[in-house]
Amino acid sequence: MLTAIRTQLSRRLAEATRIFPITVSFGSVNSSINLPGCMSHKSIPVQLAQSKHLPSDLVLLSVGIEDADDLLEDLEQALEVAPGSVPVPAAVAG
Repeated sequence: MLTAIRTQLSRRLAEATRIFPITVSFGSVNSSINLPGCMSHKSIPVQLAQSKHLPSDLVLLSVGIEDADDLLEDLEQALEVAPGSVPVPAAVAG
């Protein structure tokens, strides 16, 4: 259950960014955000992914040539917004 919550949080984080489009990075000059567990690693059999320790909640950032302050501000606001929409069970919340 915790893995599902973390995966949902990763997805919400990616969706909350304004500058980073969700896409596979091909080395562009533009920044992007990638969720391999939902994208490129999705076709890997579960047992193989687990044996290779591929986390389903991994978020990859590709940083381009945009203004660094703008990128940081975007990530900060996404980190503030994302958790608010993910339900956390009482046992996990502490």
